Amino acid sequence: MINITSREATKLAEHLNIEMGELKEKYIEESQGGQLIINTIPCHFLSDRKCSIYEHRFYECREFPHLHKNDFSSRLFGLLIHYANCPIIFNVVEALKIRTGFTKT
Repeated sequence: MINITSREATKLAEHLNIEMGELKEKYIEESQGGQLIINTIPCHFLSDRKCSIYEHRFYECREFPHLHKNDFSSRLFGLLIHYANCPIIFNVVEALKIRTGFTKT
């Protein structure tokens, strides 16, 4: 789930040259509390393992996969969901396998 601010949604709608209503209809859900989210995995804007709106990506996407935040191991399951789609996560997990001496059994 990717949280999106209304300002980010507005900027993306402008970039895609569509109305906000169409953006919400095609790509964004709005919670009962008004929070905007993308909850598809992979994201609608992921194409050939690359972000198709990279220059206009959301704050949470810029911070993803949050490797700089504390408690990395507590978020490991959430990261592994994206292992096949996210080159950053793939490379980090592969490096961890080397560092920890992981081998297939």
